[in-house]
Amino acid sequence: MVLRNCLLAGLLCVASWVTAAEPLPSKTNGLGMKLVQIPAGEFQRGMTDDFVLRLNHPNTLEQGADLTDERPAHPVRLTKPFWLATHEVTVRQFREFVETTKYETSAEKSGRGGLAFNPAEKEGVNRFELRADCTWRNPGFAQTDEHPVTCVSWRDAVAFCEWLGKREGVRYRLPSEAEWEYAARAGGDTIYVGGNAPATVYAFGNIGDSALEAAHPGTVKRQHLTLTPAESLDGEIYTSPVRKFQPNAWGLFDTHGNVWEWCSDRYYDRYYQDIVKAVRDRRSGKLAATVDPQGPETTPQHKYGDWRSMRGGCWYTGPMASRCASRAYGEADDAFCYTGFRVVQESP
Repeated sequence: MVLRNCLLAGLLCVASWVTAAEPLPSKTNGLGMKLVQIPAGEFQRGMTDDFVLRLNHPNTLEQGADLTDERPAHPVRLTKPFWLATHEVTVRQFREFVETTKYETSAEKSGRGGLAFNPAEKEGVNRFELRADCTWRNPGFAQTDEHPVTCVSWRDAVAFCEWLGKREGVRYRLPSEAEWEYAARAGGDTIYVGGNAPATVYAFGNIGDSALEAAHPGTVKRQHLTLTPAESLDGEIYTSPVRKFQPNAWGLFDTHGNVWEWCSDRYYDRYYQDIVKAVRDRRSGKLAATVDPQGPETTPQHKYGDWRSMRGGCWYTGPMASRCASRAYGEADDAFCYTGFRVVQESP
């Protein structure tokens, strides 16, 4: 058994016991999704230790990685258990939704398609391009029914959850960022599921590795600077079938890599800073736990679009962008060949 204590600014957080030998309660729904019941609890959200991160990622941080949106780390308390899918929604599961409802995705309805990988372009900002034929049916690379669906927008993911909820007679939704990170950490507080070293990530998820580098030279070296022998163990160029890699301690697969996963929250890069200002005691400087955060109601950026959060990294990202605390975002109608989602079923 592992006892996780959180010490921040003199406050001892509630300790949560996690027993690796005793799996969480699980069930399978009518669509064949396995879900585990994530217990209520408390954890430290965000980039928790500058020294450990710098020690394990010196070259990346020297290049000026901007981690503003992960700071400062702060205690979060989730007061209710929830059921979380053990893996991302698959092509087969999404196809059943489309065929049953005749749903058209954002990429299809707009005629613009999604953001596709463009390996011929050497500049990083242009390595992905909007292409009309890039949709969930054709993300630009081969997929089977057991691969995670990609090229789905945030609105597509919400529509899928609503359909599944009506079909099952219970409420389904996207996880909040807090729920996602809490579940991904599974009671731990290291940078990755497997520890603090970047090489540990390859056992748990499909991120940019030597297979991608061999297929498209310069892609991975641009992100990693050097490749280690451990990075040849992944073996996937693009997405991989769900459940291929090791799960975390709570039985969740692909919390590192494969596809970025949409969350329910509106994205704001200063959100954590605003939270800490709101909960810090002015006299003592101590932080109270933020309870069941759902993201900001609005942000200065939302007058320009409905920006939503994504978590977990993808088949293209290096270890630094695939950490438990890493955040990304996209406009709610946009679709990307590196983004999918997993679902939450609310507990009664």
